[in-house]
Amino acid sequence: MLSKDLNIGFIGIGKMGKALALALASHDYRVTACYTRSHTSTAEFNYLLPRCVITNTPQEVLDQTNLVFITIPDDFIQSYVQDLVVNENQAIVHCSGSLPRSILSNVNHQARFTGMFHPYQTLAGIDSSEAAAERLSGITFAIDAEGWLLDQLVDFGESLDSRTIHVPSSDLGIYHSSAVLTCGFLVTLLHCAISLWEEMGHNKDDAMKAILPLAKSTLSNVENSGVLPSMTGPIYRGDIVTIEKHISSLVARTPEIVDVYTSLFQASLPIAQQLGADSSTISAFETLIKDTFERKSKCAG
Repeated sequence: MLSKDLNIGFIGIGKMGKALALALASHDYRVTACYTRSHTSTAEFNYLLPRCVITNTPQEVLDQTNLVFITIPDDFIQSYVQDLVVNENQAIVHCSGSLPRSILSNVNHQARFTGMFHPYQTLAGIDSSEAAAERLSGITFAIDAEGWLLDQLVDFGESLDSRTIHVPSSDLGIYHSSAVLTCGFLVTLLHCAISLWEEMGHNKDDAMKAILPLAKSTLSNVENSGVLPSMTGPIYRGDIVTIEKHISSLVARTPEIVDVYTSLFQASLPIAQQLGADSSTISAFETLIKDTFERKSKCAG
């Protein structure tokens, strides 16, 4: 059944739904029916994909298509699909990276084909649906499905100049944690770095001018040379005196960041070992971490 002649539908056309629908349509897939409760999304979709029918109910999307993407917030997917009737020849796919495809099954389903198609990408900070669609090119999609649907999801990825990897339900927690570390928590770290500049009396704009070039250079190093060769800083030089000064300053002036710094310090020790740090240096680091946690615990008590 692998084909570009499938009639594809979307239930929910927020940022992700519009981006994926537009991306697939731009590669000659037939996006023929969509449902949304948003008048703004309806107007934009009518402009972007004028041949796509905006239905009055979610069920009408299923009635008019062969494959339906559910692109609504994760918390609502399982309850939302309970009222949908899916026949045995249809496929229903969600775009969540944390939920198994089994949540798409319900007592009304005769469908044998459920799937997951999750982009390992962020669409935050984009107002244009066209720009969001472009972000779905050259990335990785996590997929899970069986039969012809699995082949079809691989085909979608290849058409978008992206790669697909199979992520079974047993690995979803690890997979999605990786995404959060790569994206959301990366922003958290930058936020912490900005707050330290503010503690020194600088505004956010000045902080960003200092931080972004360093962050971009670091990511460029990782892209060009790999993770280990890009490691730098006092941990990898074995400079315990500098780290002690860092922790003392943080404890005194920004105690809310001490746990973040110390946890990352601890997570860096195995990497330091890989880079050749000797056992005495690692032991000194471990003692410093333990002392920091104990001191903070006593202060909290």
